Amino acid sequence: MVRTSSSEDRRIIPLRNYIFDILEKKRSMTLSELLRGLEKDVGRVSVSEVEKELMAMEIRGLVRVFASGRKDQRLEFIGSRA
Repeated sequence: MVRTSSSEDRRIIPLRNYIFDILEKKRSMTLSELLRGLEKDVGRVSVSEVEKELMAMEIRGLVRVFASGRKDQRLEFIGSRA
């Protein structure tokens, strides 16, 4: 969960919503690009936390995750929120 930066609006936004928005705009990217995008929006997040959300999104049929090289993964947006 990520807290918004606005002082008057103190909502907590789930990390998966940020991930979904970034992937929906880009359609395809690497995990390292996603992490950089998340750092700009919400600050530092752990790789394991992001991978956990990506696994849940992959199970729901929203994204595909492919191995791309030794350390990086390729992410592909395939669905929309239902």
